[in-house]
Amino acid sequence: MNIKNNDLTIWCSNDLQDFSNEFITYYNSNIEELKRKLLIFKNIKIKAVLTSEENENNYVYGKSDFAGFFNDSGLFAYINLDSNKSKDYMFRGLMHELVHHLYKYYVYGADKPRITWVDEGLAQLFSGQNGILKDEDKYNLFIEENLKYIDNIDLNKLNHNDRSFGNNNGYNLSYIAIRYLYETNNHDEFINIIKSEEKLLEYGSEIIENMKEYYKINNKKLHNL
Repeated sequence: MNIKNNDLTIWCSNDLQDFSNEFITYYNSNIEELKRKLLIFKNIKIKAVLTSEENENNYVYGKSDFAGFFNDSGLFAYINLDSNKSKDYMFRGLMHELVHHLYKYYVYGADKPRITWVDEGLAQLFSGQNGILKDEDKYNLFIEENLKYIDNIDLNKLNHNDRSFGNNNGYNLSYIAIRYLYETNNHDEFINIIKSEEKLLEYGSEIIENMKEYYKINNKKLHNL
């Protein structure tokens, strides 16, 4: 089934029609803010393919009731409506893949190699998936749990191809790293950083230790990192 609404076109399994129409409403409520955060001012065209057919899915870290990836035209996702995943969870998951697409093809550059920690950190931060971490105390605890007991890790060496990213806490570390860059630079500086492969690789090799020192100095609750 084909559903078109402004700049978003969805091809979906018949049983996902209602879900797709609800996602369109969610998308329309969030897309302009997302474009603003990424400083995208040009028109965009997004194609989404949503399937409920399990055999069409491509699992990376094991079977799941929701799984997606992005490509040069938009995104693909497998969705099991009979699972215990909420619609809000799945909507944010679709926005996660959309952030990947927008960053790669409208901000960073389609011809540049993907830097996984940057890509995943941005997708988590701007999709709203970690909304619970807006609470300062919860975020402080999250930082401590993920940074206190590790030495410096070169985030650039973590990737999905050999599963090193998911198996080495890459999602949490990349979220903290991107949020750190987002909160310690003004908006234009942040965009310039995430556009530069050279700057990002430099940050990736040293950002864990830099963050630990920063939070020790600037956050009284994190002096013992």
